[in-house]
Amino acid sequence: MKLNLFMDWPEVLAFVLLVIGFFSALGSGSAVIAYTLVLLAGLMGGRIWFRVKKGFKTPWVIILTGFLIGFMLGSRYGSNKIILLFYVFGIAISYYLHDREIIKSLQY
Repeated sequence: MKLNLFMDWPEVLAFVLLVIGFFSALGSGSAVIAYTLVLLAGLMGGRIWFRVKKGFKTPWVIILTGFLIGFMLGSRYGSNKIILLFYVFGIAISYYLHDREIIKSLQY
């Protein structure tokens, strides 16, 4: 089956972010660094979630989940449950801050 980049972009981007998440987790030297990285990634994911809040969310769920799975697979330090908690917490906090306009999101 031939890969159609126009139709399969969420899967391709999710795979790329899975690999990035895997190697960034491997590069973290301790649980604190891993938790900080995944919290920052969650904050960026919350901004993405805010930007597409009125659109079709399924591709973005696939992409954000791809990064999380890659990070959890590559994490040598820390608990996967705490990684999941920090990721979801980062998304929720960033979405809340953008929604209340505490953080302004500029259109580009």
